[in-house]
Amino acid sequence: MRHFFVPEQTLIAVATGTEVALPKEVAHHIRTVLRLAVGTEIILGDGLGGCWRCAIVGFSSNTAVVIVKQQWHTAETALNVQLLQGLPTGDKFDLILQKNTELGVSAFQPLVTQRSQGAVPANKLGKKLERWQRIISEAARQSERAWLPQVAVPLSLPVAVAQCDAALKLMLWEQGTQPLREVLPMERPQSVAVLVGPEGGLSCAEAEQAQEQGFVSVTLGPRILRTETAGVAISSILQFHYGDFNLVPQRHKPATLADNG
Repeated sequence: MRHFFVPEQTLIAVATGTEVALPKEVAHHIRTVLRLAVGTEIILGDGLGGCWRCAIVGFSSNTAVVIVKQQWHTAETALNVQLLQGLPTGDKFDLILQKNTELGVSAFQPLVTQRSQGAVPANKLGKKLERWQRIISEAARQSERAWLPQVAVPLSLPVAVAQCDAALKLMLWEQGTQPLREVLPMERPQSVAVLVGPEGGLSCAEAEQAQEQGFVSVTLGPRILRTETAGVAISSILQFHYGDFNLVPQRHKPATLADNG
C-alpha cells in the first residue's frame, strides 16, 4: 500500500468516514506520477507516528479527495540517532540524507567544518533546506517510516557539538584508536549522536573540540570510509544492536484493530 506524508493540520481531528482534500503536491504525485485510480487505498502519515488508511474517492483539477477508513498511531521503533555530518561536495549530502533516513536516523545536523567544501551560500539556504527535506520525505515514504526525520540549518562544528545533548556521543575519526565495539554500552542508550567529517576528515583541533563536549573518538577498522559511507555504516550497526533491525515488519494495519487504536 502506498504511503504519503501530509502536513499535520490536514488530518488533525479527522474522524473515520470523513472526506479529506489532499495538498496539491501529494495529489499530483498520486494522480499524475503514480496514476492511482479511484478506489485505491493508501496510507497517509503526519510524520509524527499518526497513520490514516484512506481510499481515493475522486480527483479535481488540483487535488485528490480521499475518505478515511482507519486511523492509528505507530510508535517509533528505531534508535534515536542524530547524524552530525560535515557538508561534502556536490550532491553527496543528498545521498547521505536518503540512505540514513531509510536506516532510521532521527535527525540531521549539517556542519560547516574547516575542511568543508560544500557550504551553502546564505541566499540559497532556504531552497537548499526545502530540497533536503523533500529528499528525506521521499526516502521516508519509500521505506514506509511513520516518523519523518528533520534536517536543521547548518551550524559550525563548535556550536553543534556544544549544543548536542545525546546520551551517547560518537565521533568517527581516522585517528581514533578505540574500536566501536569497545565503547558501545550493554543497555540501549536513550539517544546517540554520530559525528562524521567531510572529505578530508576532521582536523585535530575539531576533534579536540568534540571530545571536550563528550564525544568519544571511535574507528570502524583499518579501512578509511568515504564521508557518504561512514554514517551509513555506523547507523546500520547501531540499529542492529539497539534499534529495530531485528523486528518483524508490519506492512499494513491489522484490520482487527480499532479505528482509533
